[in-house]
Amino acid sequence: MIVPPLSKWTLVLLQAFFRWLYHEGAWAYEGVAALVSMGRWTHWVTRVLDQVEGTRVLELGHGPGHLLAAMARQGLHPVGLDPSPAMGRRARRRTGASVPLVRGRAQALPFRDGSFDTVVTTFPASFIREPRTWQEAARVLRPGGRVVVLFAAQPPPSLVGLPWRWLYRLAGLRSPEGHPEALLRDPAHPAGLEVEPWTFTDGAWTLHGILARRPPCP
Repeated sequence: MIVPPLSKWTLVLLQAFFRWLYHEGAWAYEGVAALVSMGRWTHWVTRVLDQVEGTRVLELGHGPGHLLAAMARQGLHPVGLDPSPAMGRRARRRTGASVPLVRGRAQALPFRDGSFDTVVTTFPASFIREPRTWQEAARVLRPGGRVVVLFAAQPPPSLVGLPWRWLYRLAGLRSPEGHPEALLRDPAHPAGLEVEPWTFTDGAWTLHGILARRPPCP
């Protein structure tokens, strides 16, 4: 199917909508996420737990806090980072006072070198394609630690059409067919991380991500 390009003003309006949804409109975020995922969003996010190693875990872009709460319930020691005050408030209500939440940017992490066993992020914004994000993630990982990124959900064939293709284009992603890990391999490798693809299925959906490991000390 040939996808007509988004007009300049349509793109501007959609980008503004997503910025609003993550900040002033954070109250609507979970409803929109549930709608576009047919109610599977929270399940997908918490599947990251299968890939977490160690107990000290940093979540980049924690959003409303579902994954943070799930990690705390499993006895892990998560820390959440997000630039949105509105998302911080929603996550605080979900996690209580037991989970540290930090307002900040993934490109300038306010943590010491080697502070975490795992860094995770699910359906991240454009920050995940910036080399500085990967440099910072590698810095705060212990030797042998890993970065877990869940970045795309491929809908079942019955749902593949213009709206989904437009969403991928809006997010700056290619179709998740072929080798989707190539989207993030380029910024991860210069940070000294070894990258491998990660995919799993949920019914008729296919979820795409990558696992990136900091090599252990010699």
